[in-house]
This record gives sequence, structure tokens and C-alpha cells, in this order.
Amino acid sequence: MRTHEVSRPRPGWVEMGADEWWEEFSSIAKELTSCTDADIRAVGVSGMGPCALLTDNGGTPLRPAILYGVDTRATAEIEALSQQLGAAAILERSGSALSTQAVGPKLAWIAVNEPDVMERASRLFMPSSWLVWKLSGQYVLDHHSASQCTPLYDTVDNSWYRPWAELIAPNIELPPLLWANEIAGIVSLEAAAATGLPEGIPVIAGTIDAWTEAVSVGAQNPGDLMLMYGTTMFLVATTEEKVTVPNLWSTVGVYPGTRNIAGGMATSGAITGWLRGLFGAPDFAELLSAAAARVPAPVAC
Repeated sequence: MRTHEVSRPRPGWVEMGADEWWEEFSSIAKELTSCTDADIRAVGVSGMGPCALLTDNGGTPLRPAILYGVDTRATAEIEALSQQLGAAAILERSGSALSTQAVGPKLAWIAVNEPDVMERASRLFMPSSWLVWKLSGQYVLDHHSASQCTPLYDTVDNSWYRPWAELIAPNIELPPLLWANEIAGIVSLEAAAATGLPEGIPVIAGTIDAWTEAVSVGAQNPGDLMLMYGTTMFLVATTEEKVTVPNLWSTVGVYPGTRNIAGGMATSGAITGWLRGLFGAPDFAELLSAAAARVPAPVAC
């Protein structure tokens, strides 16, 4: 486990450098591979999202990644795009209304406020796809993550919706799409040296963390629901068919033929970090050790 800090350069802005994702992944992978003789056959990654990381054609980041719904800078772009494209049309095609969770308005914000960045940008990554790129050199994105790039993705046809993509981010070469469990590439020699993973093993496309967690706990059948406590709090429900609710996110699922509906809070576990900083408490390792040593109190009925 590694703890990390995000950057909050202005109120409502939440960013993180992509190099930190790779450094932390490499460090954890190196640590784990050094203490096991297991025959590692493949590697899959997940990451927070949806985020917007713009790079040049060679994959060099042009600015820190703008993080998911916790970053609220693009409110003006949300309103403008909703009016320009039509809120009902966006909901029908994309499955979700525009919100601070959507990638499209974040890209529109960059185009308006950092035009030099948008002019030089060629590729769009999320944390999981960035790690796939670093591991294998393959530029891909999974369908679920793409379906949170509202309004760039068509949840009816499971493909990029070019008219809106070209309007919002005309310079961006959107990545080829795979399902989360499909093989994107293989671990390169350079990545193997950095991580300790075997060279040549498959790298799957992966997806966003909360939806990966839903799969890991078995919430894959219609009617299943997962509640995840993290920096923010998420609920992910699996549905039999597409369901659109303006205040929730309707997405394609992790696997082909699946659908999800989800919601999230702007903060949850992040409150613990705020309290720790406010009161000058010890680091998390000490707090976890102290909590583990406590005897649970009896339940009063």
C-alpha cells in the first residue's frame, strides 16, 4: 500500500501528476515480486477515474491529470455543452447527464483556459490506460472508462461518437477500445526491469477502480449492488438493460453485454486525512496500529 497526496492549486481543482501513478505502481510491483516465487501469468490494472490526462503523440504528459468528480472547475463548460448539444440528447446517447464526473467538460475547460495545451495534445489517458501504456506501449482504453467520457462515447453503439468528440477535442486521437478483460499487449523489457514483472506476459485493458471492485466482490448479476468506502464513496449497481436517471451515471459495464448505474459522493474517506491534518495526528500507519489494538465495544441493545 502507498499513500499519496493530490494537488489542489485552486478551490475546486484536484490534480495529480501521471508520473506518480507509474512510480507507485512500479514500487508496489517490485516489492511484491521480490517476495514471491509465484508464476505470474498476466497483469491487470485499475485506477481512479474518470480522469483527463492529455499527452503529446509520444505519451509525454502536457499537464497534470484533472481528476474525476472531485474536480469541479468545469461547471461553465457543463452548462454550455448541455445547452449546445441538448441535455436530453446527451442523456439518451451517453446514458448520463453532464456533471463534474464527465470527461468531456474537462477537455472543454482545457480548450478554453489552456489552449496551448489542447493544441499540442494528441492522446487522452486515464490512470489505468496510462499504466497499460507504460507496461506495454499500447494506447488503448476500455469501454467502461470510455462510457464515462461523456459525451464522447455512444452507449447505444458502444463506440466513440465522432461528431461530439470532434467538436470538443478535435486534435485528440481517441484510443482504440477494448473490454476490460481483453489483452491490450505484453509487458515490455523496460517495464519488466522497472516492476519485476516477467517480460512478455499479457497486460489486460483494466478499468476504473470502483467498477473493478464491484467485479471483485461478485456484483456482476442484475440486481447486485456494491457500496465502496474510499476517498470518495461509490455505489455501483448491475442492471439487465440500459437505465437512465439524470442524477446517476448510467454506463456500459466492465464486460460485454453488461450495464451499470452508479452514484458517488464528493468525499468520504478523505475526511480522515482532513481531520488528521487539522489536529496534527500521527501518520496513518500509527493510527491503523492503534485501531487494531482496540477491543471492540459491546453492542448495546
